[in-house]
Amino acid sequence: MKKSVGAFLLCGVSSVAFPGAAYAQTATEAVADADPSQDAVAETGEIIVTARRRDERLIDVPVAITAIDSSTISRTAINGVDALARRIPGLVVGEGGGTVQGGSIALRGISAADTNPLGDQAVSFNIDGVQVARSAVRRVGSFDVAGVEVLKGPQALFFGKNSPGGIISTRTADPTDRFEIGGNIGYEFNADEVRGEGFISGPLADGLGARLAVYGSSMKGWVRNLVPPTDPFATESQRTPNTDEYAIRGTLKYDNGSPFRARLKIAYNNAKDNSSTGNVQMVDCPTGTPFAGGLVADDCTPDDRIVQASLGPAFAAITTIIGPLGSPANPSGNPKIAYADFGDGSLRSRTKQWLAGLELNYDLSDDLTLTSVTGYYDLEFFNRANFTSTNRAAAILGSINVLEIREINQEIRLASSFTGPFNFLIGGQYQDSKAVTASIAAFGAIAGQPSVLGPTRPSPFVASNNFLDQDGEAYSFFAQFLVAPIPEIEISAGGRYSEETKRLASVINRGAQLVNAVPFLSNGGNVAKFTDFSPEISISYKPNSDLNIYANYKQGFLSGGFNGGSFNAAGDFSYLPQNIDGFEAGVKSRLFDGMVTAELALYSYKIDNLQVQVTTDGTVQELRNAGKVSSKGAEFSLTVRPAEGLQLYANVAYMDAQYDQYFATCYVGQLTLRPGTGIGQCASQPNPTNNNRVGVLQNLSGTELVRSPEWSGNVGFVYDTPITDSLKLELSSAVTYSDSFITNASSQPRSRSPSYALLDASIRLMDIDDKWEIALIGNNLTDEFYFVRATDNPASSANPTRLADQIASVSRGREVMLRLGFKF
Repeated sequence: MKKSVGAFLLCGVSSVAFPGAAYAQTATEAVADADPSQDAVAETGEIIVTARRRDERLIDVPVAITAIDSSTISRTAINGVDALARRIPGLVVGEGGGTVQGGSIALRGISAADTNPLGDQAVSFNIDGVQVARSAVRRVGSFDVAGVEVLKGPQALFFGKNSPGGIISTRTADPTDRFEIGGNIGYEFNADEVRGEGFISGPLADGLGARLAVYGSSMKGWVRNLVPPTDPFATESQRTPNTDEYAIRGTLKYDNGSPFRARLKIAYNNAKDNSSTGNVQMVDCPTGTPFAGGLVADDCTPDDRIVQASLGPAFAAITTIIGPLGSPANPSGNPKIAYADFGDGSLRSRTKQWLAGLELNYDLSDDLTLTSVTGYYDLEFFNRANFTSTNRAAAILGSINVLEIREINQEIRLASSFTGPFNFLIGGQYQDSKAVTASIAAFGAIAGQPSVLGPTRPSPFVASNNFLDQDGEAYSFFAQFLVAPIPEIEISAGGRYSEETKRLASVINRGAQLVNAVPFLSNGGNVAKFTDFSPEISISYKPNSDLNIYANYKQGFLSGGFNGGSFNAAGDFSYLPQNIDGFEAGVKSRLFDGMVTAELALYSYKIDNLQVQVTTDGTVQELRNAGKVSSKGAEFSLTVRPAEGLQLYANVAYMDAQYDQYFATCYVGQLTLRPGTGIGQCASQPNPTNNNRVGVLQNLSGTELVRSPEWSGNVGFVYDTPITDSLKLELSSAVTYSDSFITNASSQPRSRSPSYALLDASIRLMDIDDKWEIALIGNNLTDEFYFVRATDNPASSANPTRLADQIASVSRGREVMLRLGFKF
């Protein structure tokens, strides 16, 4: 084991001097927040999950799951999946450094390209039964949460396409059977952030309950912009990211004890900030100083300092007519974006999201339940940003991005609950989707002066201009059959058959001015169809209620499709589905009357056609398929309750993930600095994974997979105790560790994020009946900075013979929040 791992373990042992976070979700907590009908189960104190579309004890489910309850979320002030990832080894989540989809997600090394606006994520979100494979949706389900389940590995049988890496399943709180009102408000000192949420809940009539939850936050930012206010391209604020966000969710639930039950949830989220690149900075410069230059130099280190300039007014004054659709009335020729949309050049982004779900249940008999789940998701995103992290006018890359997504899902399933040795679940799912994306990017902020690309390309020089409109349709059928030949053994087998069609009516409007682009115009005719069958077989041995030994074989897939954004349309811009199959085995146990719980999971997966994003020609980003990839590893978790009110826990993950066969696009400068056909070298050579097509490629076979830390884990404790008849105190602490990992899909060696150890601590003083609390919460008290996705600075394309500077969105530093809460 590495020295860094040893250091982490020492930190973990020493953390008993500080407060930490808990991970177990007891059935008592889960049921109180989710479904009062389960109160009989709640008395057992077990952990309840819904990984197999049934309410089951965690120990009975043959799936590797991390379940986090509402009390842990509240204790650590988790307000999104990014913060959640710090507490789940092997889960890597973070902002994508300007990506319009909303970020990067990897679980057990399995991920998908994050910058393709039309692409899906390999780790999907399931919020109150509605599945969305877009990372932006994680904001919608991050408040008034009852619990989160992270299901690891392929989940195609129960969750369908776009879940080869796993599922992040969120359950928001349901109406209560009596009137309740509660909320909290907190102030975070370093980012000058005010954050709060509240709810009102109770019965409306016999069997009908309602709940209304709201969330809001306003933040000045934890990063300091080094561009002085006197600079002609100074931003409006010297701190970043500046964010304002609010959300609201309404829930109606009907259950009067009859065979029919219904639940409706409708949520809306509105967020605005100073662009998707508001926290993008230079994280590495090969020469020690940024190639883009500028009056203020970035320190080329991931930290809380940034160089970010506004765009200025020149971009809005572009008059160049581009492509066959350009006209004097709309020179850009882009149906969604006009040059005038650059406005005054200030940095802006706005996200609006709707998520709705209607679940209907009807008991056909005591042993058969018919369920219908209807889901609706809508996203509108607008972004105006500087993508080169500089205030040098010639190197500023101004860009406008638009993304609109609409998805409608319908699932119907029939589940049995026989008392005998046989049970089943069968169903079908349909999805109709539409995605529209548009983008314009141009170099240079002073009209008429040479851009960073040279005097032949005067500012503002349009580097990309595209519009794409995609329609999608998918349906699937699934079934699972469970047999228990003897009470101690359960065998299950099933699968899901899927068909999907994507139709691209595109207008990629490129003129001769654009860099390395061929004029291209299409109005339909691009169709991609995919079929898949993903089987799953599982066997589990439960000699008693406190031990489960299981083994699984699973398959899954991630949809193929078309490149969107700034890709080169001269070639084939489609990509293939990503397929995965492999094995998982594990042991779940409870010892000493529940005082100790332990879980061990082992896995080994093979992935074909891994979808990765690469940058070519500076501003051109394309989704490519890697040939073959493998990921194997082990995960262990331990929870000990040695005394009343005290809980100790530890979680550790080992991962060995690599490209088995992959010929990738070379990174900038590689052809000059590392020529050849060996591993990690660059040359013009045939690609055996792509019909031997010749290209300027590097062979990455046998090298480390992107976003795959070898070791990660956490340790901590929670202690709560009464201090008077009316007051109680809770202390908690956690240390989280991760090895370093590559973050650029081209395996640029200087894109490695550093290893880190984060210390969290909190102290809460509460009413003995939880009617109020005052809390001081600290996250990342070690003030560590890391990043999950780096890419070449687009300005570096002006000098292709040297290594490019790496830019990335850096994690949040130290957080110290004072919070007040109440509940009646």
